[in-house]
Amino acid sequence: MFVEAGTGRPLRFPETQTTEQGGTVQSSGEQPVLTPEGRGAIAEYEFVGTGFHTGDGYILTNRHVVQPWLADERAQTLNSSVNGKPRLKKLVAFFPGVSQPITLKYKQAGSSEDVAVCTVDTKDMPPKIPVLPLDKGSDSVAVGRLVVTMGYPSGPDRLLAMLDPNEAQGIQNRYGTAESLLGYLAQTKHIQPLTTQGNITDLDAKRIVYDARTGEGGSGGPLFGPSGRVIGITFAIFTENTASNFAVPIHYGIGLLEKSGWTAPPNPETEQKEVAAGAPK
Repeated sequence: MFVEAGTGRPLRFPETQTTEQGGTVQSSGEQPVLTPEGRGAIAEYEFVGTGFHTGDGYILTNRHVVQPWLADERAQTLNSSVNGKPRLKKLVAFFPGVSQPITLKYKQAGSSEDVAVCTVDTKDMPPKIPVLPLDKGSDSVAVGRLVVTMGYPSGPDRLLAMLDPNEAQGIQNRYGTAESLLGYLAQTKHIQPLTTQGNITDLDAKRIVYDARTGEGGSGGPLFGPSGRVIGITFAIFTENTASNFAVPIHYGIGLLEKSGWTAPPNPETEQKEVAAGAPK
């Protein structure tokens, strides 16, 4: 949402003007000027992205998912009669198989890379949320290597598209916001990410380019390498070429996680090797 700097008062759209006959006066097409005065609708927006659990309630995602005004064209063109600023009103997560939304707390974001860390209070964390393993090495990252991406491109629209058209239309008619719609889909066990497969097509120090299909809403999702571990965090799509999507290498996410207080969970493979090495012969 947008608020007045200093006071925190919410900024509002101009109140709707009506004619003597009760009709709505059409705007001139210019961007409305926001103001803290009046009774117009509050300037607030919903956004949907992807994130993933890395252990102990720490969630990795993109900076532009938790600070959506950085990438939103509407936010860039808003005018206000006072000094306005964006403010995150609420951040919630919906996990597959979990019927209730979970409140996220924004922790911190990268200064140059499109990475952010959020946390879930451990008492609110459902017991069976998987911990995705992170690939700290670089052996899995090379042009031509197989990758798999997972996320929620197109947000609730793709989830609804998996349902019967009449059922989907009825759900859309009943739930007017993305949060309420996703809440219903969570209760009916319809929160399921899209998984796609492809290959790494290009690399540089700050990005992994791959051709597995994704889309808007998939930002913040994990990119898995051949080892089955996360090698990157999806952050952008090249709209003119669906074969070029971009991910931040996972070591940027690991660095931010560690700054936030995260400790890497035990590696089951290492534990098994240690047990095997110590077993009597």
